Amino acid sequence: MRLDYALSTTLLLGASSASIMPLPQPHYSVYREQLTSLYHGHALWEPDPANLYERVSVGDVGYVREGYFFRMFNVRLPWNHPSNRVLGEPDPYEPVDLGPFINIRESRLSRGDYYSRYVSTQDVNAGVQAQAPPADGNAIISYRCRKRLGAVLSLPYDGYRQDVIRTKAFEDYIRDHCENWFAFAQRNRLDVQRMEDIILVSGCTLVTAWAAAAFVDSNLDSEISLGCQTLGSAATFQWHFARQISQSVAYNNSQERADPPQTQCVFIRGFRAKRILLGLYTGLRAAAEPLPDNPDRRRDGEMQVTRVPNVPSYRDPLVGVLDYIAEKCPDNTIAIAHDDDLQLVEEVVRANNVFPYCANW
Repeated sequence: MRLDYALSTTLLLGASSASIMPLPQPHYSVYREQLTSLYHGHALWEPDPANLYERVSVGDVGYVREGYFFRMFNVRLPWNHPSNRVLGEPDPYEPVDLGPFINIRESRLSRGDYYSRYVSTQDVNAGVQAQAPPADGNAIISYRCRKRLGAVLSLPYDGYRQDVIRTKAFEDYIRDHCENWFAFAQRNRLDVQRMEDIILVSGCTLVTAWAAAAFVDSNLDSEISLGCQTLGSAATFQWHFARQISQSVAYNNSQERADPPQTQCVFIRGFRAKRILLGLYTGLRAAAEPLPDNPDRRRDGEMQVTRVPNVPSYRDPLVGVLDYIAEKCPDNTIAIAHDDDLQLVEEVVRANNVFPYCANW
């Protein structure tokens, strides 16, 4: 079941809402959340494949932990391909069939700064709003975020986008194989707690150089400056910030290389799936409600305690979409969502507070 039917249910019956007390978020979660509203996909705090694989590719199956994409295997390749056996050997499978025609659309992501709505920029040298680092030369850009969470991605060179054309083939494929992928992750003791953590990559954005910052303290006015020196296809970054706000801003950047290849993945786009347990749905609403005290188990003089379950400090918005589909369409067995769906539901999110943990976009 996809999102369009679930949204029609919301518009007819009204959206449900839940209150979750906000808890501190790690910098990589703030970064991913804040760049969600740009609709380029899932922003990775750690774009470098770090020698575990060559680069993110369409057809990869994996999961994200602490801002890094862990590739399990690629379903466009044979199951026994050497690159598919890094984290474990998958069960035999037939590669996804995309037909004999062109299946990958290629495009460009322009160089420049990509930042969330509460971040402002200024060219320190020129004293005007910054547009993009120069193609060759030096620039110092200041980024400011006033008592809000925020994030920025700076690209000194154009990025390269790949996206699958026949998305329906990927949607059908994840429906048929998602449970086997989750079993693979569990069998190999990977850090995959839920089936919906697994991503089938349908698109990615690759770059040669990047710099990223996350404003993690919404109680402070924070500012950080980035010096960027570019020459040819190489880039060198240097960060500057006031000592008193050093704990409120996290930053990261690519390493300087003489002739860097486009292997750094700053955004991934893909499908996720969630098993709907008929009559046993315990999604967002159940996680947010306190568990009542049982008076029959209380001893004399014992304090009454209302227990609240552990609520994660960060909820991936796309997992929220899956929870929402599962709640609105309980008669189906599999809920499927794609990163592009987040753009479709923005108006519903803001108008009805369907996914409260997206409120900071």
